[in-house]
Amino acid sequence: MNSASKSIGVTLFKTLFLSLFFVLSNPIFAEENLYDRGKELVEEKEYEKALKAFELAAKAGNLDALTALGVMHIGGIGVEQNNEVGYDYIKKAADKSDPKAQYTLGALYYLGAGVEKDYQKAFKWLNLASEQNYIDAKYNLGVMYEFGEGVSQSYEKAYEYYLFAARRDNLESQIRVADMYRDGIGTGKDLDKRAYWLKRIEDSK
Repeated sequence: MNSASKSIGVTLFKTLFLSLFFVLSNPIFAEENLYDRGKELVEEKEYEKALKAFELAAKAGNLDALTALGVMHIGGIGVEQNNEVGYDYIKKAADKSDPKAQYTLGALYYLGAGVEKDYQKAFKWLNLASEQNYIDAKYNLGVMYEFGEGVSQSYEKAYEYYLFAARRDNLESQIRVADMYRDGIGTGKDLDKRAYWLKRIEDSK
């Protein structure tokens, strides 16, 4: 496995088990406040209390809470590990067109976490999230196109997805775009544009 293939796995895994708890949504309704409280409890490692908060938020209709419950069940975080129950929570939110749930479901299929690894199903769900401009999904689709995982290989399409995500500050995509301008892969070789992206990368650090 090359470094870019490893990179998608790391990004998906980190998002799946960490960042989905900490990416804040705008607290407007009570269920969103419950979901935010659940994230705070996860940070405090009060996992059983977090589970209760997510359950209440999910019952009130918060889709992010459904995804969080799914991740906790699949990871055995604050609850007995159960892939089937975890999958069902995430699938329920994904079927309601929630982009985070769609992305997470794609991650599960890509990694083979809680389900059998299936690149075509991973592509399907990541693509649905991408259509709603979920930036991590854009990057991951770029990787899948670059290496022909679950889809016909295309450097040009990979470049398009990377560029979209890079312009919205996705660091991994910025690195790939800089490399593509250096090597002339998926786009024309352009060292001036590469220098621009290298500066963006450095500034982000």
